[in-house]
Amino acid sequence: MSCTDREFARWKSQSAQKCDQSRKGGVDADIAPLVCLLNGLQQYFTTSSCSGRTILIDGNSDSSEVHKQNCQWLFVSHQKCTAEEVTSAVGGSSGDAVLKFEPFVLHVQCRRLEDAQLMHSVAVNSGFRNSGLTVGENGQNHLGTFEIQYSWVVGNRDVVKSNPRHL
Repeated sequence: MSCTDREFARWKSQSAQKCDQSRKGGVDADIAPLVCLLNGLQQYFTTSSCSGRTILIDGNSDSSEVHKQNCQWLFVSHQKCTAEEVTSAVGGSSGDAVLKFEPFVLHVQCRRLEDAQLMHSVAVNSGFRNSGLTVGENGQNHLGTFEIQYSWVVGNRDVVKSNPRHL
């Protein structure tokens, strides 16, 4: 079942009116031109995006798994960062800290299956091998373009502050 052009236009309009739910509260500057380009096309609109970021999170020593809704961010950057910036931020941790790299993410709602297939082909041919296409029962075609994220337990703040090469 595919959606009508009218339904898609309604979904697109509703999406554009929604409040940004991200902690940052807006589109990353580095990805804004692409988001604007896609949202300006009749057959696409973005539902989520991130240009990639490095995050240092105050974690607990028992688990390297961190849930972003319930954690304290010690440092976040959507640009290249230095070891000094991260080392300085480790001082704010209550114990261990988790350093995460979350690469580029883009979710695009596509009007028709053919539009989604074209977008998927462009993503894969651009090097985003982990891109995927979801076809919903209600005619919603959704493309997710992303790469794998990484995380490391940086360690106790006192160890890192006394010997930054542990980063």
